[in-house]
Amino acid sequence: MTRYKNVHLWLLIPFLISVVGFLPSYWLRFSEAAWRHHVHGLSATLWFVFLIVQPYLVTRGQVTQHRRMGMLALILAGAVVASGLDLIPYNLANDRIPEVARYGLSFVDMILVPGFALAVVQAVLSAKRIDDHSRWIISTVFWSVPPALFRLLLGPAFAMGFDNFDAVVPFVLGSTGVINIVVLAILMIRDKRAHPAYLLASFGSVALMLPTVVGDMDWWRQLANALFTM
Repeated sequence: MTRYKNVHLWLLIPFLISVVGFLPSYWLRFSEAAWRHHVHGLSATLWFVFLIVQPYLVTRGQVTQHRRMGMLALILAGAVVASGLDLIPYNLANDRIPEVARYGLSFVDMILVPGFALAVVQAVLSAKRIDDHSRWIISTVFWSVPPALFRLLLGPAFAMGFDNFDAVVPFVLGSTGVINIVVLAILMIRDKRAHPAYLLASFGSVALMLPTVVGDMDWWRQLANALFTM
């Protein structure tokens, strides 16, 4: 357990990214947000809080509290997944965003949300294997933080001269994917092992580099329309 005693401090980073990234579009407009956005925004934020609290508890000997919170976390993860899928049709119908970007972002969501769910399921299945359990839980960060990091990097991207949303989306999302992969590579090098949780998250991060390519494909547009037409 001693190797994980400071993990909660590192997990403060994605928590801060999630809060700051959604500060302009959600937290500063909290009263204007629709109920579906509240369910997703609050459940996702609480998930990051859970990620910080859980390793702190278990490495301080509070195993019973850790297990109780773990049961609650399953409900929380379900809310993150259900609300994330529920938002896709509304995002796809958002005509304030160019068409290619809408379809591209819907594709990214369809990779990130199930990827997050799979990581949580694997964490539950490996609950008695501390190292595997920890890595599957930590890997949920790389499925859940990209939307916030994407928004956080939008400002600097516009400052760099990007004035077209169709150009900004692939650049910023691609940068987010690169950041994910680099951090995951560092974790695998540190562990001297390519853990399946980190490998899966790395493959999922590649989707962040494909929004424009996939968003312009007829097969995906037809599938997205069939799945998400409201």
